[in-house]
Amino acid sequence: MKKIFSIALITLSSFVAFAQKYIPQIKVGTILKYNAFSRAFGQSIPLTLTITNLTGAVDMQYSIPQLGTGTFEISQSAMQSAKKMAFKEPQADGVTKLKDDETLAVLSKNTFKDLTTSKTFILNGQTFNVTADTAPFKINDQEADVFYAVTTNGKTKMWVLNNPDFPLICKLQGGPQGIDLTLESIK
Repeated sequence: MKKIFSIALITLSSFVAFAQKYIPQIKVGTILKYNAFSRAFGQSIPLTLTITNLTGAVDMQYSIPQLGTGTFEISQSAMQSAKKMAFKEPQADGVTKLKDDETLAVLSKNTFKDLTTSKTFILNGQTFNVTADTAPFKINDQEADVFYAVTTNGKTKMWVLNNPDFPLICKLQGGPQGIDLTLESIK
């Protein structure tokens, strides 16, 4: 009887482990590879963001072919409560400090809290509603644990990593700034 119970418990544990979705850990040194697509120019731009600081302000070193490298700095207050996501050309070989109400490629903790508790949030003046997405979003060939949200007019769609410490934007489609983002890999 003990053997049967043990086998059943091991089998059940393996099914539970298999059913869990992937939530990558974001830490200093994490490399995010995105494809940024400019709808206005019909051009894809590879964008690499490397997390270089998570204490206080969040620093992300960027690398964009034909533009160069530099750093985006997101203030601690923006990481807590920003309601905007910036899409601006960074200062080459320097530090581009975002405003205290702006983040880049990540939602603020307050916005993420709205997303998880009320299933609705506001970003860049647009209201998003969390809804079910039938197609899985994959990161590193693994089904990721993401929230799918769409604006009330249906024109902008967003996939957000289910990580309250770093709610990474995995995909943005139809953004009002004319830039679509797709996370291609995390290292």
